[in-house]
Amino acid sequence: MFYKAIDFFLQMCYNYIMNNAKLGAKDIYNFINPSDLKDISVIEAAYRKKHPEVSKKPMAKSYFALHLILKGEGMLITPNGEYPLKKNDIFVRFPGEVITYYDYDETPFRYIFVTFTGATVISYFKRVGITYTNRIFKTSDELTRLFRLLVLKSCEYPEVNDMFAAGCMHLIFADLARQSVSQPKVKYDVKESYVLNAINFIQLHLDDSELSADYVAQYLNLNTDYFLRVFRGVMGTAFSKYIVAKRMSLAISLMDDGELSIREIALQCGYEDPSYFTKSFRNAYNQSPSEYMKKHIGHIGKNPPEKE
Repeated sequence: MFYKAIDFFLQMCYNYIMNNAKLGAKDIYNFINPSDLKDISVIEAAYRKKHPEVSKKPMAKSYFALHLILKGEGMLITPNGEYPLKKNDIFVRFPGEVITYYDYDETPFRYIFVTFTGATVISYFKRVGITYTNRIFKTSDELTRLFRLLVLKSCEYPEVNDMFAAGCMHLIFADLARQSVSQPKVKYDVKESYVLNAINFIQLHLDDSELSADYVAQYLNLNTDYFLRVFRGVMGTAFSKYIVAKRMSLAISLMDDGELSIREIALQCGYEDPSYFTKSFRNAYNQSPSEYMKKHIGHIGKNPPEKE
């Protein structure tokens, strides 16, 4: 009965899309209203007919994302391996991990992406079989319709687009789960679960100067040495390097906003000593924070960089 209801809804989606709108004429960006929905909260639903150069660089984000490749071929590079991407692939981005995805000049991407957070996401991933090493899935006609509907309709009802987007995401996960029922089960790795929970915890505490492996291990109720081994094994990098990379990524985002001084940015990134923050930033980017801000921030006059 449940799946029949999904089929009925999907057929309605298909009829709407076929009769009213098509993707392809231009990029579409929907920034979903901040929501008090705790199970799934969609941040952005967008369509791109061209993969921008800035998105081809290694970077980490603080949220989950699903990308549906509508056209083209390319590559996804993660700490756990490299994966070819092609038309009809759906790939998953996890919060906090540094990944790169790019298309080839002769086969450029056209794709939809959805970014989101929520308390049910980890549970849904477990039921679908999504892990750091099992993150690429084939779309179906039904899934493609849902992705297209999410992008095309979210802008029409801005007052409730958070509810509409969350509903579409539940249906997307339901259809992914339905596909997985007939496929061999992927064993859910408890170590990956530990690391995913650690990443979410880290993201919420980047401004805490006391953030450490002991701190996170205690939160997970794990031995610190064991946690460090698990983290390196899953992420392919040391915990300390990951923390620095996350804080530097946050620092860049805050600098690009152009609203805070270097001292304020250092504090929000968990550095009580601005000089130590400057040293870490220079090690990461071969330039000081003030040099970066002078080069990249056009409205730097609001908060001129401090002397370092």
